[in-house]
Amino acid sequence: MATLKAHELVNEHIEMISLPGIVTKLNQMVDDPNCSAAEIGHLIGEDPALTLRLLKVVNSPLYGFPSKIDTISMAITILGTRQLRDLVLATTIVNRFQSLTNDVVNMETFWCHSICSAIAARALSTELKSNNIERFFVAGLLHDIGKLVMFLGYPDASKQVIELAADNVVDTSSLEKSIFGFTHGDVGAELLRQWNLPESLVEPVHYHHHPIRATHYKTETAVVHIADGIANDLQTPISCDDDHPVLEIAWTMLGLKPDIMDRLHETVYEQLDPSLQLLYYEQVA
Repeated sequence: MATLKAHELVNEHIEMISLPGIVTKLNQMVDDPNCSAAEIGHLIGEDPALTLRLLKVVNSPLYGFPSKIDTISMAITILGTRQLRDLVLATTIVNRFQSLTNDVVNMETFWCHSICSAIAARALSTELKSNNIERFFVAGLLHDIGKLVMFLGYPDASKQVIELAADNVVDTSSLEKSIFGFTHGDVGAELLRQWNLPESLVEPVHYHHHPIRATHYKTETAVVHIADGIANDLQTPISCDDDHPVLEIAWTMLGLKPDIMDRLHETVYEQLDPSLQLLYYEQVA
């Protein structure tokens, strides 16, 4: 196929996969130091469906709060505006790719893997005592989002990558590079930049297969790399390359040891079914 650049592929389809207006506006408000939490809560409250989804998520086993959270203002008070922004993104992102069919890849399998990675990233961030665990959750959720843009723009070439990866020992990223001229990490990073999302999400998506390449957000990138590996342990990967080994350097970058894997697996198992119901099955019903 003709040589193409990642940003050109994203630009070709950006109208179809652009974020909903309320998410774009919310993103701007959260980054505006003059915007109050009350104004942010009012914006979200204007969308009853989004409000319902958010309250379902914050009252789910993902959080395990001892008492029920029944208003967006209460959710903002407990989570903070940036974490709530990330949660809004997580609860709406699946809908942006509803036009994709199962012709290239099984979409249920794709999103189950992505959500599993998100839960694992969140569990790892808890081990690290991060003060913004939703950022890690969203990074895990979006780590393979570039593949969907490639499926959308070039389904036949994407099928070729998947078939070749199944038949050979060559990894998918190398095959993508040779066929497209870029990888799904490249495309995912370009898409997130088009969405004006922070670099703390862009870099982990870009380098989740190669965490050592991260420059500014090494922790986030290493977390997503390991979370992807955990998801592959628990969910069928969407291509043979996705069943990649977790690199030892990623554990070193986090200052953690692999012996916590059993505990992480247990946490993910406990949260997976309700999270899939909230973030995927209810969205496509």
